[in-house]
Amino acid sequence: MIFAEYSEWIALAIVAVMLVSFLLERMPPAATAISGAAAFLALGFVGEEPALGAFANSAPITIGAMFILASALQRTGVLDHLASRILTVADTSGIGAIVLVAIVTILASAFVNNTAVVVILVPVVIALAQKLSISKKRLLIPLSYISILGGTLTLIGTSTNLIVAGVAYSRGLERFSIFEITGVGLVTMVVSLLLLLLTGRWLLPSGEADDDENTQPQTFLTDIFPNEDTKAIGVTPDDLSAFKAKGVKLVSQRRGNRLVSPKDEDRALAAGDRLTIRTTLEELLTFAGSEAFKTGLRLRRHQADEPKQVQATITPTDSNIGRALSQLSYLSDYQITVRGLARPGNQPGPTLASCRLRAGDRLLLEGSEATLRSLATSTPLVIEQEINAVPFRRGHAPIAIGTLAGVILASALFSFPIVLSALIGVGIVLATGCISANDAWRSLQANVLALIVAMLIVGQGLEQAGAVDLIVSSVSPLMLGLSPFLVLLLIYALTSVLTELVTNAAVAVIMTPLVIGLAGGLEMDPRALVLAVMFGASASFASPIGYQTNTIVYTAGGYRFADFFKVGLPMNVIAGLASSTAIWMFFL
Repeated sequence: MIFAEYSEWIALAIVAVMLVSFLLERMPPAATAISGAAAFLALGFVGEEPALGAFANSAPITIGAMFILASALQRTGVLDHLASRILTVADTSGIGAIVLVAIVTILASAFVNNTAVVVILVPVVIALAQKLSISKKRLLIPLSYISILGGTLTLIGTSTNLIVAGVAYSRGLERFSIFEITGVGLVTMVVSLLLLLLTGRWLLPSGEADDDENTQPQTFLTDIFPNEDTKAIGVTPDDLSAFKAKGVKLVSQRRGNRLVSPKDEDRALAAGDRLTIRTTLEELLTFAGSEAFKTGLRLRRHQADEPKQVQATITPTDSNIGRALSQLSYLSDYQITVRGLARPGNQPGPTLASCRLRAGDRLLLEGSEATLRSLATSTPLVIEQEINAVPFRRGHAPIAIGTLAGVILASALFSFPIVLSALIGVGIVLATGCISANDAWRSLQANVLALIVAMLIVGQGLEQAGAVDLIVSSVSPLMLGLSPFLVLLLIYALTSVLTELVTNAAVAVIMTPLVIGLAGGLEMDPRALVLAVMFGASASFASPIGYQTNTIVYTAGGYRFADFFKVGLPMNVIAGLASSTAIWMFFL
């Protein structure tokens, strides 16, 4: 080992530089972690086998697998269906809808990565705030906090839990079971939610109700026609499951030249009916791939082997401006289908075919790749090749739900390693078509996994260089006279403060081996100290940068940094006291 005489101090210096880099945010966290890991490798503090062992650690493998399983739930419309039920409840009870949001968030975050849950629920909560005529700022911070607390209920609720458990297992501790932390999580959640409920009125930021249309997801107008052999024939639109999603609104139903009224007795769908709907891009793509309906408008017959969909924007110089969409010249010149039309800040209509085009209108087009390429090069249209949306595969929803339930039960009831059950679950959702391979790889969040693996190498470097032993030998005498409860509280507090400043994955990897080393000198159960790190690294409430869900709502809600500090600091204190007390009672 190079510089063996000063290795522990050099290792600490590298970590100190990394912490400064994390704080300044001049580089992405993953880049900082990789650079630090590279320094440990270059100095010889980490050898080949320990470095490769970081890639074989169960934590990043399990986290990656859970990312894919969560994406399968999203891809099959499970989370979207839950969100639509929430808005339905809001029509009859505002308080009931808010309570339902909290329950859904807690349950979903306990078993699905809570970042994915918040991403899905942010637009739902914003729509709920508008429906209840209150500021979205009153609801979005609680959404993030509740998802964090829900994630502490099980081992798979947050990536932080899995990282800590993985590092602890690699240091010789027995595996944590999936529900081993549930008791502590329940105590922490109940106490923290009571504080939020009792003081939120004064601590949460206030503001006027939001009427900004930009907070609503972009909606497309389209016409759909039921196929003659579909089960939709003879069923009223209100009874069709496709129209019960939160992103679908029926505008009109026409039979020939006659408008079918919602009060008509013969509303049941017949062959030749035209339904005009407004819908989100995801739902429009779902209808486009449906065998029950024909969607959109086309003038020339075409059959692409692998049809591709793009979004195209009408520019001010386009000669089609002012024409009805049925007269769009591109429809007669190219073998394309217009699946739908969106108009920022306005609602086009009354039907897709009759809608008159304006500059800025966005069209969802479908055709062969060659046709769309020709359209992009020879017309004034501005074409976006990538669509950040995918159609739902709702028919596979039971498989996705059953697979996740199987992963949980296998680990909880049969002591099957969570990493193996999660990998088997990934194989099932891929083999059954719940999610495509491309979507699965995109859901892996490579920056998160790279950060975790790099920090595992850094953790190995700290141990091999002797830095862990140096810290333990320095800190142990200071804690010898303290009660176990105060030791837990101090470890929790240090972890929590670092998490507010630095990414929680880095804190988890650095703190876990330290507290395991401290446990021996203090004659305490290392499992209890590891739990203090686990909860301290997850319970980040006082800043928008300490946890991913805080960052998401920080942007969506237009908050100030001080808004999080005002409500989050008391939450940190109460959650710390509750967690430490519960760990002391249950594990010491």
